Amino acid sequence: MSTLVKATLAEQAYQELRSRIVSGRLAGGTRLLPNELAEDLGISPTPVKEACARLESDGLVVASSRRGMVVRRMTLADIEELYDARLLLERASVERVFELGRVDDALITDLEESFELHRRHANAETLDELAMALAHDRQFHHAIVSRAGIGMVSDWHDRILSQTHTVFVSVPGHYERSIGDHRAILDAVTARSLERTLKMIDEHLTNSRANARLLVSRLDQVVVEAG
Repeated sequence: MSTLVKATLAEQAYQELRSRIVSGRLAGGTRLLPNELAEDLGISPTPVKEACARLESDGLVVASSRRGMVVRRMTLADIEELYDARLLLERASVERVFELGRVDDALITDLEESFELHRRHANAETLDELAMALAHDRQFHHAIVSRAGIGMVSDWHDRILSQTHTVFVSVPGHYERSIGDHRAILDAVTARSLERTLKMIDEHLTNSRANARLLVSRLDQVVVEAG
């Protein structure tokens, strides 16, 4: 029986399915069958269909004429677009945070906490640990972007991060390099240096983009071999 007890059934289904996709439990290319998912969640198919429609607007699910709804599998073109968007949003947010004088002890504390939790799970040996590491990775970046105080931008950024991280849970790998990048960003923010922070953001997203490209290429090869 389902343990979902809060909000509307559609909201509950949306949160659960989104969690499964972002954590890699529903991998890219997986077909989403409302009747089966409804049985698994202990609810009717209608709220599941509503949840899938929301996930499609989030860029996590796509409609296929032959297969219905499927979990989106990112392409190299998707990676380029997602990282271009991240670069624009994160750089602009950093500039605004500094301009508004919002680089304070509270922000640094939030970054330090996210960094330590991310570091703790960086050498992930299981999918659950990797999903946890990526959740703290998202929180680190969210702490900066949300401090700019533009809710719409924060929402866009959250969606973009969720999409990019579905790549990182799709192929086994280690992400220790991102820990060093986050440490450099944290040090730059702590030093209250806009120039250094922007430079570290640029370097981090360049490294992350390269890693995402590699993983997508590796996943494409796996799919070809399986086919």
